Amino acid sequence: MNPEDQIQQRLQVIIEKTQAIIHDKRKQSFGSLEYFLGHILEYRGEKQYLTDDWYIRTPRWLGEYGNTPEEEELLTDIYHLQTYIAETLKGG
Repeated sequence: MNPEDQIQQRLQVIIEKTQAIIHDKRKQSFGSLEYFLGHILEYRGEKQYLTDDWYIRTPRWLGEYGNTPEEEELLTDIYHLQTYIAETLKGG
């Protein structure tokens, strides 16, 4: 699988996890993932991850407060994807 397909696949996992959290109100602590979901869908659709200055803008609270285990897992997936993009597409 080429790097762009890998990125698309990882973005899809992030999108699916975000949707699962949004649909189950017991799994989210602050409720602003709907806003994040809209942006991540747009980024994926426009392939903005291929630009030099792109990174995933997570909600400000994600990773800073008492998140649910599902939110922590989502944040980990986001960090892993950002690292993969930096190493694979941007050389570092």
